[in-house]
Amino acid sequence: MHRAPPGAFGASTNAHHIKTGGHWDSTFEPIFNEPDSEIAAFVQWLGTLETSLASPDQPMIERILPQPLPDERAAQTTRVTASLLARSPSIRASIKQTTEYYRRRFGLADPIADKTLIAANQRGLYDAYRKRMMRGRWAVLFSDEREFIAGDGFLHNFPASRDALNAGLKLVLPILPTATIVYMSPMQYPTEPRLVTLRLGAEEVDRLNAITQVYASEFLFYRDEKPELSDAFQCGEHRQFQYHGHHWLDPLLDKLSQYNR
Repeated sequence: MHRAPPGAFGASTNAHHIKTGGHWDSTFEPIFNEPDSEIAAFVQWLGTLETSLASPDQPMIERILPQPLPDERAAQTTRVTASLLARSPSIRASIKQTTEYYRRRFGLADPIADKTLIAANQRGLYDAYRKRMMRGRWAVLFSDEREFIAGDGFLHNFPASRDALNAGLKLVLPILPTATIVYMSPMQYPTEPRLVTLRLGAEEVDRLNAITQVYASEFLFYRDEKPELSDAFQCGEHRQFQYHGHHWLDPLLDKLSQYNR
């Protein structure tokens, strides 16, 4: 366990530099300047969203609350979320694993993918994710009973590629101890509302935190409520559920994505 200000965590130096030598060296770090500069404002906006006061034992239709999502705010949401996804350790790990697999198949003497190879495959993901997220349903999950934990991985089924960004995409990103961002793009869903909120009870947060531990590999982050480490997390690798499906989470995401006023 390490205790430090949040800004001391999550840095990976030179992760977005492509060093091939001489004039061919480049970096795509500047593309993240815009989402990085607006994260503070984005977090403040999350604090203005309202939730239903219905208790967790009430029907889900009474617990979900539609919220306005103007075009400008929707674009900001896509920028912040896409940037966190594209730079996530789990995406980098997926790129590394795939790249090294093909390098071995090609018979290369050194199949290990260095930072430059990972960055070369990572470049372009932010824009691809951002554009794809302009379509779909957003939800923000809040809790005042239990804290969300974060990790160096979180549930999503976005490929580490600009291709195959089809329907059926989903993402569950704990962004604050009190808030989790959800993106869903099912085959069919009502176009309005574009954003809904849901206040979770303690047991529901515990279930979500357990899912985060499955997708995390080396690090978990918490504020006050230290999590009990699960067997899945202690394996020390980015694991996932088969087809990213989960018996409790999937019905919840279905209700959030299909909610209609």
